[in-house]
Amino acid sequence: MHALMKDQEGDVLRRTILELVKKGHVHYTDIEKKAVATCLSFATSNTIRKQFYHYLLPNGYLERVSRGKYKITQKGEKLLEILN
Repeated sequence: MHALMKDQEGDVLRRTILELVKKGHVHYTDIEKKAVATCLSFATSNTIRKQFYHYLLPNGYLERVSRGKYKITQKGEKLLEILN
């Protein structure tokens, strides 16, 4: 698969995750289920987990509030604006 395609898929997953967190789906399991339910072929549990734990969280776009609960940060809001 082309690198550009992967980048676009990553952006779509990031946007989907950030939108879900912003709407109030603050538990990771809820976020994952709803993101997988988008029926995008590349939205698998594994790709969502990678975007969530290896990109959005460590780069400060999401913040852990308590065990299993997350919220969008100001930085995440800005990224969401760019991705939309």
